[in-house]
Amino acid sequence: MAITSSLELMTPWRLLRSLRKTPYILQTLLRQVTSSQAQQAPHDAHEWSIIEVLCHLRDYEEIFFRRALLIITEECPHIPIPESNEELARKGEYKQQNITTVLDSLFTTRQAFLQTLNDLNEDQWMREGIHSEQFPITLKEAVLQVIIHDIDHIEQITQLLHEQDRRSNLA
Repeated sequence: MAITSSLELMTPWRLLRSLRKTPYILQTLLRQVTSSQAQQAPHDAHEWSIIEVLCHLRDYEEIFFRRALLIITEECPHIPIPESNEELARKGEYKQQNITTVLDSLFTTRQAFLQTLNDLNEDQWMREGIHSEQFPITLKEAVLQVIIHDIDHIEQITQLLHEQDRRSNLA
């Protein structure tokens, strides 16, 4: 009986299928959310608003895409540490962004990312880089990190929407 590793179960097809889902999930979740609702501050002052979460997703989409390109094009590159979330939010003026513009940018980068990944062979998916915390990471693992990141923030947006619904029902 052959033992299959979890990495072998992460086929490029499965990873690409999961990456394709985020834009559709976000479009469905946010189809009736206005810019003012997206900018509404959450009850907990330490949490981000919907627009801030979306801006974070947009910015990290670009970061993840650049990381993938480094792994694809260079021999075992060192993956740079991004700026802190707070610094990205400050520089990007997250709170003032427009939901439609942010989503369009996120989706455009995701499509370019998907197209790049779609053209790779199995050997390219197994190429490695050195993560900023000094461990090797394959392209497959890096893409899985994107998928997990998406899920975490989709769940965060869902909680924020639930909180907004609850507050509007109490009013």
